[in-house]
Amino acid sequence: MDKIILLPLIISALLLTSRSPRQVFILSFLPAITLCPAYFNVKVVSGVPELYFWSAALLPIILVWAINGFDGYTPHWIDFFIFAYVLAIFLAQWSNSTYKISQKIIFNNLMGICFPYMMVRSYAIDPKGLISLIRTMTIVGAIVAFFNILEFRMFINHFDEHLRRLWPTYVVWDTGMVMSRWGFKRALGPFSHPIVAGYVFALIAPLAIWCQNQGHYATKRQGQIIVGLNILGIFVSISRAPIIGFLLGLAVIYCGWSKKRAAIFTTLSIIGILLLMVIVPKFIDYIAVTRATATTEAQRNVAYRKEMWQAYTEVVMERPFAGWGRFSVPSIKGMESIDAEYLGVALASGALALFFYLVFLFGMLIRMVRYGQSTAYNDPWGRLAWCLIAGWVCAIFSQATVYSGAQSVQYLYMLGAIGQILILTRPSVTATASGAPFVQIYRFGFARTL
Repeated sequence: MDKIILLPLIISALLLTSRSPRQVFILSFLPAITLCPAYFNVKVVSGVPELYFWSAALLPIILVWAINGFDGYTPHWIDFFIFAYVLAIFLAQWSNSTYKISQKIIFNNLMGICFPYMMVRSYAIDPKGLISLIRTMTIVGAIVAFFNILEFRMFINHFDEHLRRLWPTYVVWDTGMVMSRWGFKRALGPFSHPIVAGYVFALIAPLAIWCQNQGHYATKRQGQIIVGLNILGIFVSISRAPIIGFLLGLAVIYCGWSKKRAAIFTTLSIIGILLLMVIVPKFIDYIAVTRATATTEAQRNVAYRKEMWQAYTEVVMERPFAGWGRFSVPSIKGMESIDAEYLGVALASGALALFFYLVFLFGMLIRMVRYGQSTAYNDPWGRLAWCLIAGWVCAIFSQATVYSGAQSVQYLYMLGAIGQILILTRPSVTATASGAPFVQIYRFGFARTL
């Protein structure tokens, strides 16, 4: 029964006979990456890395796209850091293990990072395609969130348990990872961990807010339900970092959409500086404890992360260039869990890989903020940019305290591609003779004149 992983591949192949690769990417890949757990895999051909539901759905689309000469994709300098990051991970793993293991890693990174990013860049350059892509993300996210709410209360993960009964072999997460807090199950759905679930919804929910604001759902009521479900998906994970990151993102959206954007940002900056002057000394006192002397669970978690950064930074400096490899990072007693994506990248792949990753994250953030500031407060594409920034801020914040895994990787790079589309094509809105809005794309900032 593990061969059912090939079902998305068959669906994609059949759809490609009558639909464009862009449509199949939206109709097949997005549901596969969102609805199907990313930890079920199967070996189809000897010598070829295992396939997952999402990678099986993507393979036929990649093949057709390659036959068409990677139509629509134009390289950009920020892409270099994405490719360099993937290459650095591959070389670091190869130097620490065998080529066979590193081959699997680069295959999965190409499928999970490079191709989704490149395809969104090429498939969503027109407004209709871009809106369809974003709307589908939010609708599929709402479906997952509905079942996650049930899991939160009923402790049944419908995405995992039914599939697991059909699977003929051991699956890495075994009994579905039951984690609870305050008497409720921390819902994880198809995302392998509650932290990843909260993180993914924190990326999708701002896009749902934008779709609702711009009237891209069939009815206003439908839009409200989709927005509400995606937001609830964050909270039923009961993961602090994604929840805090999402709240920070809401503040970003409020400021970015405001008519008095500059005044609000200035005011908040001044208030933030004053608050930091008060909070930082108290925070230093708060974390100046060990896990043994901590008085609350929250303080123990903070103490653990502080000790983890201190201890594992020394491990990073022992092998700063090639890292230790994904499966051979030395474990410090009592700190088996590395709860920080940046630290994990440096440990596994070295400081150079971390540098490429940070340039991509902060480079995109700066470019999206500059684009958002250049638009009017009520410009629909400017508002989309601020929603992307909201998700991006959450991603940068969350990865400092939690890891980035499963479907959060693909979603992060797809959102980065959407940001690139806004920045490079500079979409704008003009009015038709009837007064209805007409969306026009200006490629690379140059207006086409008839």
